[in-house]
Amino acid sequence: MDRLDAVVFNDAWGSHVAIASLRGLPIPTALPESELWMGAHESGPSGTGRPGAPDLAALVAADPRRELGDACVDRHGERLPFLLKVLAPGRAISIQVHPSAEQARELRALTGDTVYVDDSAKPELLLAVSPFEVFVGMRDPEEVEHLADRLHVPGFGRAVAAGRGAPDPTHAVLRAVLETPPVEVPSLTREVVAACLRLAEDPDELGTAAAAVVQVAEQHPDDIGLVVLLLMHHRVLRPGEYIDVAAGVLHSYVHGLGIEVLANSDNVVRAGLTSKEVNVPELLRIVDPAADGIAGRPEPLADGIEVYPSASDRFLLHRVVPGRELPGEVGPRIVFCLRGSVRVASAHGALELGDAESAFLPHTEGPARLEGNGEVYVVTVPGL
Repeated sequence: MDRLDAVVFNDAWGSHVAIASLRGLPIPTALPESELWMGAHESGPSGTGRPGAPDLAALVAADPRRELGDACVDRHGERLPFLLKVLAPGRAISIQVHPSAEQARELRALTGDTVYVDDSAKPELLLAVSPFEVFVGMRDPEEVEHLADRLHVPGFGRAVAAGRGAPDPTHAVLRAVLETPPVEVPSLTREVVAACLRLAEDPDELGTAAAAVVQVAEQHPDDIGLVVLLLMHHRVLRPGEYIDVAAGVLHSYVHGLGIEVLANSDNVVRAGLTSKEVNVPELLRIVDPAADGIAGRPEPLADGIEVYPSASDRFLLHRVVPGRELPGEVGPRIVFCLRGSVRVASAHGALELGDAESAFLPHTEGPARLEGNGEVYVVTVPGL
């Protein structure tokens, strides 16, 4: 097994407190810290202590079948199928959607790497460590009509009217909002934010969502994404709750600290709240207005082991109580100690892990046991 040297990312939307606090480092940090990556993604592979392998991506590439196992390679190829992160947005992340594998392959056959850089879907699961605010999935037409009535913003009302009688009203409203002429966007967003400020006084779900939009407007003024957020479900995940986000689900993560596990893919299309490229035509092609994130709490799998169900075939997240055997003897695993101190031991060796430390267990590691006193999460590849 290999101790991982996780990679910290410094995106502007990150937190100056959350990740450093988790790792026991001084706060506030000089730069915002947005993500802590544990995996073999080429954009930020974790370091390892293995001689001749500068990082986990190189280690896996040198002998994929030894590190991942035949079943994993035959099913998912010669890359680690998943990536584990700590996610810490201090401000709202872009509104985005991920394609299905079929959609990615279809467009890459026509455009190469222009939009998508691999043939994979990018499902993801977010587990809240602290209260985590999100916008995920889209409201149904009746909710949007009711919202328009309460906002009394003519431009928003016209967009909502565009959905009436359409084969897919929700999609039609989203299109109308995203295709707002650029010259009209500042006035529309300012009117919407002003109306949201008034609506935020109401003690119901729409009032809470409107208040959240006002907060995001402080970070992203005059961004059409502020109007898109109103078309989406607003949620605050409590610690221990998770949300599973499949292909086609429109989503934006606003604020909090969480553990995220996702397929090892870069395929994403954005709709707003970002300085990166926004691709409205492709987003409208792949978004599924009826798709929503599946929220819940972990389910018991065995004595001392809980699992976070996901629709993905690339990853499965578990929480394991020390004193138990780790799940997933076949295939690769990443073990992450969120808090505390634990020992991971197998017939081939052992590692001590502390706060926010992790280890990679290759297919050849076999059975392993967890001891100590810590909060531990394990990612495996399901169905092997």
